[in-house]
Amino acid sequence: MATNNRSSRIAHCHLQGQSLDPYQLLKAKSERLSWNRLSDVEIYVDKQAVIDWFSMLRDYSEATVKAIVVEGILDSQFHKITFILTLVQSADFEAVTSKDAYQQLYDFVCQTPAGVQDWIDDVDFQMSRDVLALLSRNR
Repeated sequence: MATNNRSSRIAHCHLQGQSLDPYQLLKAKSERLSWNRLSDVEIYVDKQAVIDWFSMLRDYSEATVKAIVVEGILDSQFHKITFILTLVQSADFEAVTSKDAYQQLYDFVCQTPAGVQDWIDDVDFQMSRDVLALLSRNR
C-alpha cells in the first residue's frame, strides 16, 4: 500500500532534474485547490508573504530547500526525528550548531504563510512545530 500511496502523490514531490521555482510550485498547488479555475490564485497565496518566506532560504542549496518546503512542510515530515536529523546533517548546516539548525528550521516553519498552512493538516503542522520547538528548546 505504501508504494500505491507514493505513486499517487502530487507531482511536486518528483522534480526529476527540473529547477525548483517555489512560487510556481505554490501557484500550481493553489490552482489544484480551486475547483472552478476562475478563482484568482492570489486569493490563496499572498505572493509577498511567500517571497519573504522563501527569502529565509536564499543561502541554502536547492536540494535543502526542496527537502524543507516539499518534504518537511507540504508532506509533513518535520514531525519525524529521522527526517530532521538527516536534514541537519547536510552540507548546508555543517557550519552551524545543531541547536542553531533546529532554530532556523523552527523559525521557517513558524513563519509559513497562512495560505500555505491551509493546505496542510492542522494536526501535522502543529506536531511538526512542536518537534522543532523541542529540538530548538523553544518550549
